[in-house]
Amino acid sequence: MFTELVEILAEAVTVRAPEGEIVYANRTALAHLGFDSLDELRQRSSQSIMDDYVVEDEHGQPLTMEDVPSVRLMHGNRAEPVLMRVVNRATGELRWDLLKAAAVRDDEGRFLGAMTVIEDVTAVKTAEVQTRVLAESGRILPSSLDYRQTLANVTEIAVPSLADYCSVDLVSERNRLERVAATHHDPGLRRLAEELRELAPDQPSAGGVGGIMSRVLSTGTSELYSEVTGEQLADVARDQHHLRLLQELGLRSMLIVPMRVAAQTIGAMTLATDQSRRRLGDGDVELAEQLARRAAVAVENARLHTKLATVAATLQQSLRPKDPPAIPGWEVASLYRPAEIEQRIDVGGDFYEFFESDGTWFLIFGDMTGKGVTAAALTALMRHGARVACRSDPAPSAILASLDEVLAQQAGDAMCTALCLCLHADHIVISSAGHPPAMLIAPDRSVREVPAAGPLLGAFPDSQWREETVRVGPDELVVLYTDGVTETPGTAERFGSVRLQKLLCGLAGKPPATVLERLDAALDAFAGRAGRDDVAALALRTR
Repeated sequence: MFTELVEILAEAVTVRAPEGEIVYANRTALAHLGFDSLDELRQRSSQSIMDDYVVEDEHGQPLTMEDVPSVRLMHGNRAEPVLMRVVNRATGELRWDLLKAAAVRDDEGRFLGAMTVIEDVTAVKTAEVQTRVLAESGRILPSSLDYRQTLANVTEIAVPSLADYCSVDLVSERNRLERVAATHHDPGLRRLAEELRELAPDQPSAGGVGGIMSRVLSTGTSELYSEVTGEQLADVARDQHHLRLLQELGLRSMLIVPMRVAAQTIGAMTLATDQSRRRLGDGDVELAEQLARRAAVAVENARLHTKLATVAATLQQSLRPKDPPAIPGWEVASLYRPAEIEQRIDVGGDFYEFFESDGTWFLIFGDMTGKGVTAAALTALMRHGARVACRSDPAPSAILASLDEVLAQQAGDAMCTALCLCLHADHIVISSAGHPPAMLIAPDRSVREVPAAGPLLGAFPDSQWREETVRVGPDELVVLYTDGVTETPGTAERFGSVRLQKLLCGLAGKPPATVLERLDAALDAFAGRAGRDDVAALALRTR
């Protein structure tokens, strides 16, 4: 009656005698182990049967007969359930088995043997692996804007969950292949993977692997080689050295899937199995294609960010004010620090420009509202527009009025704060368009702020600007700054004008370059990890 009940179970059931031999297996167990009858099964030792498979736990660690629950029971040990990842060496079939064992005893408690129930959980574990791979890729792929690091992370996701080996090749703008990342599950074979990486074809149309790659890239269709033969290895090898490396790797299966974004294929991902002896199949193609699509999107996003950051850096550099010129009778130093490109790719609006007219030097110093390309273009317009305006009327107020007219003609609500100065031997003529006033720090640490603020440029129609003539004494500092200085955030408050004035007073009598070096260091220390916005400052004093 017991045998009849066990025979109809969907689970595989075996019974092992105290001596270790299997004395019973139901029909499900025989089919599961690949035997037609119990007699055929009993002709093989348990160890020889296990040798037909690559057996690992769920973490990829090898398992032996001593780890089998029924064998542990025979040795008098506890037998916890064991989850096995089993690959048939002959067929490459992957299976997940959950083994549970219980001791069989007589009425006196004597050990008669061990009964094992083998539950095939392949479907559940396969779905679990697929879910984990996609979830891990969703977490890791957006984590870095360095696409090389991103793709290195992708190979680590794929190995060993999908394959023993994974590499990624990208197509460059010059239609050349570049192997960006490669890894192998076995640390001892990673050196071999690196050598293969060096031998990767650099032309999609090259022979061998390059020919396969060319088809995948041109058609956008994956190519699966469930069983890699010796003839196929010889066909894909570039030379005898390459063939030897491929033979040393011992490839079982290979899969190349395209990395596509929209209608464009930007590269390919290669997966291969060797030591695990697993054979890749259609289910692996579907999962690998999903991973490759996600990786392609991450690469394009990283590339786009890199391009935009490069454009912003180039634009910022082209708009960066030049070092102050040598001005007779004046000592001048500058501080100009745009916000970090890593934090944003907008171009800042802080600017200054020195220009000469009939032997007299002028200075325009300001801050354009907004960020980005539009603000950058208007910043350039302000700098060069001031030069042109000075030719018509070399008065600071007239220069500001001319710049106001220029902004009024621009689309949108472009506005700008600015100070315009005319530099003389012992005094300045200064006019303000809503900009923070200049600070004059005397050697005795007394402070003056000039001039009174006028209307912003581009803000109001029919505006007028006043001028102030300010005498500058010997060794008196004239400091101009944008609001990026006073608005620098700290842990609890902004840097502020009071803190700035205190700092500058402590530097009274110091050379302009020293003053701005100390200011820059103070802003860095104050901001800490909060980061800084655009900062511009000038320090001048008469010689």
